[in-house]
Amino acid sequence: MAGDARQSDAAVSDGDGPSAGRLTLTDFLDIRTLQDLQDGFAALTQLTTTIRDADGQLLTVPTDTSTRLQSDQLLDLLLTDEDTDAASGLLVAPIVVDGQELGRIEIADRAADAAPLPTGALRAAAVQFLYLLANHITRLCYQEYQLRQRVEQLDGLNRLSSVLSGPRELPEKLSRAAAAAAELLRVKAAVIRLLDGDGLSAASGVSPQFVQQTPFWPQRSATVAQALAGQPAAVQNVRSDPWLISAGQAEQEGIGSALCVGMIVQDRPLGVLQLFDGDGRQFHRADMDLAQAIAQLLVGAVGNARHDEAQAETLRVQRQLRLAGEVQQRMLPSRPPKLEPFDIAARYVPSLELAGDFYDLLDLQGNVGIAVADVVGKGIGAGLMMASLRAAIRAYAQDVYDLDEILRRVNVAMVRETTDSEFATLFYGVLDPRRLRLTYCNAGHDPPLLLRDGKTRVLDVGGMVVGVDPAQRYQKGIVNLRPGDLLVLYTDGLIDAVAASGEKFGRDRLRDAVIAASGLSANEVANALLWQMRRFIGLRRNTDDTTLVTVKVGQAH
Repeated sequence: MAGDARQSDAAVSDGDGPSAGRLTLTDFLDIRTLQDLQDGFAALTQLTTTIRDADGQLLTVPTDTSTRLQSDQLLDLLLTDEDTDAASGLLVAPIVVDGQELGRIEIADRAADAAPLPTGALRAAAVQFLYLLANHITRLCYQEYQLRQRVEQLDGLNRLSSVLSGPRELPEKLSRAAAAAAELLRVKAAVIRLLDGDGLSAASGVSPQFVQQTPFWPQRSATVAQALAGQPAAVQNVRSDPWLISAGQAEQEGIGSALCVGMIVQDRPLGVLQLFDGDGRQFHRADMDLAQAIAQLLVGAVGNARHDEAQAETLRVQRQLRLAGEVQQRMLPSRPPKLEPFDIAARYVPSLELAGDFYDLLDLQGNVGIAVADVVGKGIGAGLMMASLRAAIRAYAQDVYDLDEILRRVNVAMVRETTDSEFATLFYGVLDPRRLRLTYCNAGHDPPLLLRDGKTRVLDVGGMVVGVDPAQRYQKGIVNLRPGDLLVLYTDGLIDAVAASGEKFGRDRLRDAVIAASGLSANEVANALLWQMRRFIGLRRNTDDTTLVTVKVGQAH
């Protein structure tokens, strides 16, 4: 038997218990309860009784039999017929849990076999032991009752967590959560109100018009304000807080009491969970703790839903930007034109999906037009402005001969279609292969470089940026080209590229790189310039768009 007992002890102590390590009797029953049981049993049986722990150490003090006998004798004198149940003649000790009688312990006035019953002090001791047993049975039942309640609550919270984490829209999640909260806390109704966004609300147990018709004043209602400050707030009479719910609505919905808990995330109130019940409901600490647990689940659900919504919106925008970027790429020439004796190459490196840079190569009945532009800003706005500028250049370049007039009309169109803070720099030129001539106009753009015999010159004749002053007039420049000339057009993303030291690539390095590449083809020059810029900035990402057009002049036929 001893071996069996040790095996049983070991099996029980494998799991988690009320205290760390080895379990003891006092983990489950307090010393006062053990002392009462010992004293009552000893007085009733007149037997010496002790209670010890597993190591044999006394947990209780020896029963003072003489004092207990005097107490029982006094109690016997006080016991009268009034202490028995009038209908049955029984001495009854009820077992009541949460206001509900579960059963009773009874003592009959005579034994079934006609044997004499205890009298005097012994009878009083039996009565005391009767009530002691009833009290401890009640306590055990209440503990089991509370345990079952906690299990039910945990199960409800687990089901609620599953609902809130499921693939449903946020309004549906909140509606189901309101119903679950009302069921878990056994209240008439539950209402969830969010503070930010569109003030989304959900309710269960009230009429559909309740949420829409009940004003929500979180700062005026003392109950709601306390909840949003992080402290649960309960009122037994909702009429004491007219800013919580009006008297008419309370009567119409059958609401008399309320419990409000805040939905708090990082000390910031996100919303409030309101629980309503009939008149006089007193909410206890356990109710508040459960309501706060539900509120925290709601906080997580709302946060996850908002994150999912933001992520979905981000993905949607990214898809749109990617599609717009593909459309923008298709606006660029698919390949440079072949127009002897000019060798033309181009590069386009956007920093984002949509760029504000662009270049265009236009077929002008034996001539070729070259446009390089940089609109202010980045992203969608810059991309749309770029498309508008490109369309204007193409429209006027086909019908107007003089470049200065083309630029004037483009400028007027851009002023009409843009705001005061929107503008663009633009270089537009026309290559004539028969005359070996470049006619150009520079509207505030970084001046292209013309390399001849190892020396560079800038092409800066023109005027101010387009899109600002509708009265602006532009001048045109004319350059007679020679075989071996190298023309480099670029946007500021090339010269403004920044190294880890904070230093920019700059015009001087660009000029040196152009001179070093003078003997290469147009395509090789473009590659060499981009390589020099990339080597300079290292692994850093260039934050600006980069556009580059190179023209190498060959021998005329």
